Amino acid sequence: MLGVSCWPIVRSQHLNRNSQPLSRCLAATWRGPRRQGPLSLHKTPKGLDKSKTTGHIMGMARLNVREQLLSAGLETLHRRGFNATSVQDITEAAGVPKGSFYNHFESKEALGAEAVIKYREASDAWTATRALRDTKAAPLTRLRKYFEGLADRALKTESWSGCLLANFACELSNQSPLIREQVAVAFAEWSDEIAVVIGEAQRVGALSKDLPPKALAEFLINAWEGALLRARVDKDRAPLQLFLKVTFSKILS
Repeated sequence: MLGVSCWPIVRSQHLNRNSQPLSRCLAATWRGPRRQGPLSLHKTPKGLDKSKTTGHIMGMARLNVREQLLSAGLETLHRRGFNATSVQDITEAAGVPKGSFYNHFESKEALGAEAVIKYREASDAWTATRALRDTKAAPLTRLRKYFEGLADRALKTESWSGCLLANFACELSNQSPLIREQVAVAFAEWSDEIAVVIGEAQRVGALSKDLPPKALAEFLINAWEGALLRARVDKDRAPLQLFLKVTFSKILS
């Protein structure tokens, strides 16, 4: 994954393992002037700390396997659900031996909790919040474009996997306190992002101040998740379109 070549290090390690007999052989067959001495091929290249680089490569390999497991776990858990996914399903999706799983995660639950964090950092709902901070457009215009973008991406997803946060909330809130806690943190941070924009709209007079920004933001997230769940059940875009219509013609008007 990282653009680092291992060839020079692997080669020097190979020569180090065999340097003693190889140097004797070359010394015995060397026919040049004596003052040059035997040809030595076992020196570590200048500036190369063999012990450190070896550990670095092994550390990178461990990191890569961990990331493979986490990425594959996130995708598989999102698509199939937590209880329907086994550790073997995750390792097969990652393309690594099953035994390697427990070198990196204590349990499937531990991976699930980290998958929520990764989802929070990389999902469309979060990456798109950057557009919410673009103050060139009016606050409610940015907010509407944000939810329209989420709806468009949700409709283009053939698997109708829904939102991982809502999926885990429904499936695991009574089963895994660890995962429930991470889901709660994710919802709270998401609401905070929306609340900032609602607060801007209230300050410029585009929106009533009857309710605090945080309360309106939490309502919008709850309504969005409900619409997404209903769209997933019906396999129909109508609930998402209804969310947009009611939200921006009635609630945020």
